[in-house]
Amino acid sequence: MRKIVVMMQTRLNNRIANADGEFWEPFPWGEQEMAYLNQDFRDADTWALSRVLYEAIVPWWDTVARGEVPDDAPLISAADREFAQLQKDMTKVVFSTTLEPNEDRTVVSGDLATELAALKEQDGTKIILSCGPATLGPIADTRGLVDEYLLAVHPAVITAGPRLFDGLSTDLALELAESKVFDGGAVVLRYRTVWS
Repeated sequence: MRKIVVMMQTRLNNRIANADGEFWEPFPWGEQEMAYLNQDFRDADTWALSRVLYEAIVPWWDTVARGEVPDDAPLISAADREFAQLQKDMTKVVFSTTLEPNEDRTVVSGDLATELAALKEQDGTKIILSCGPATLGPIADTRGLVDEYLLAVHPAVITAGPRLFDGLSTDLALELAESKVFDGGAVVLRYRTVWS
């Protein structure tokens, strides 16, 4: 059975975006941090995302994968270029009721936990899941569905905006499996789910 790893970036107070839904910047994130996360993307063949994150993230990285530099980009590092190609080669599964499927993505709109459970049973390697609280809540609530949480915590506090686990209705027990502190102040934490 495949493993599902929730991968998200958050702040010290667990907010994933500001009140307007925009990613808060600047945050200390460089080649060392990106190279570290690339390890997980190398071991995965599927990236499941909410529509909002798909539309915010994938087109930007597809631009980098084409060898172009997005208008709002800082310097593009070797690790960035590697990530761009890794994500470009992955199967994208997008949770949406408004997007149409195309050659670059599969769109699912039914019961997301059921859809992910079926995907987990299919042949393949690891599935990376990136989504906000409305999508994550029912998925995280489903016993045994999520195997790990890989959270990049940035040294900032945002006064308003969605928190990663706002949609959760079940308590989660987690076991710290790995932690990595970066010179810029970000911390990456890997937790395994513990089901009693």
